[in-house]
Amino acid sequence: MKMRKEIIILILSILSGTLGLIFIIKNNKYGYLFIAIYFLLAIIISYSYKKRYSDIFKKLPFFVLFFPFFPFIQYLQNIKIESRYKPVEISEKKEEENERVNFSSVDLAPFMIVLKYGDPEQRKFVVRLVYDAIKNEAIDFSTGIHLLNEAIKIDEHPDVVLYASDAITNLENFLIEKISYYYENLNTLEDYINFGKFSYYYAKSGFLAGEHKQEILWQSALILRTAVHVFPESPELILYLLKTLELLEEYNELEEVLEDKIKNFKAQKIMEYAIFYYIKRKKPKNVQRLVSDYILLGFKPESEALKFLLGG
Repeated sequence: MKMRKEIIILILSILSGTLGLIFIIKNNKYGYLFIAIYFLLAIIISYSYKKRYSDIFKKLPFFVLFFPFFPFIQYLQNIKIESRYKPVEISEKKEEENERVNFSSVDLAPFMIVLKYGDPEQRKFVVRLVYDAIKNEAIDFSTGIHLLNEAIKIDEHPDVVLYASDAITNLENFLIEKISYYYENLNTLEDYINFGKFSYYYAKSGFLAGEHKQEILWQSALILRTAVHVFPESPELILYLLKTLELLEEYNELEEVLEDKIKNFKAQKIMEYAIFYYIKRKKPKNVQRLVSDYILLGFKPESEALKFLLGG
């Protein structure tokens, strides 16, 4: 539906529901007619968003619970707000060897310097650069969020603070949208990996705390446990299960999964995670065993920390 038609139907549905309620209170039989019109219009609005009848049946209790404002709630959930942020346009120079920059190994200190000492336009540019880098997964999500939060803390210019705050809000909405989409579309291995990844990012982002954070993690762990049985040889899927269990502090289960995968499926990423995990858990014998196996298997570490640990 076009926006104008959608708003007209939205207003009519709320008006019909309100009039129906008033007439019923006054024992007027027309109240039931207006209630019926409300439900009909609410169903039309709901169908226009998802185009699936199964979703309408799921939402029927909400039509009653939030009567007569549920169509308006759906409208707010589905309205598309144009982002303030435009992708950062950087002229690309052709080099003899085109290599993608690995932001995980880039020193992010210059960003902080610009955020502290740059003029407002430069600081806004850095905010936009970080925002785009986070969305494109060019830098670690938690690190990027920390940089944006620092911009809010240290900046006194209202426009920069508002810009950074809006960026953080957009990123939270981005995560929620991704988690919701993949939760409803868990069909392939990639869907499960993305669901686990964005749930992990959300839990680590600082947007959640307490029960809400635990709920996201438990939901993710439950789904990923099943997925790992279906796709037992996907290192990335296994890693997100392990990371989720670590955030939940379910160390016994984590180590059972970890040892099983190390024994039966010697993937480099899992081996590297295991080495760092046992370092954090202060289990030197496990670390020595895994480092020996890692070297024997001929793996070449990409992590600078692991290169240092292995002496090269």
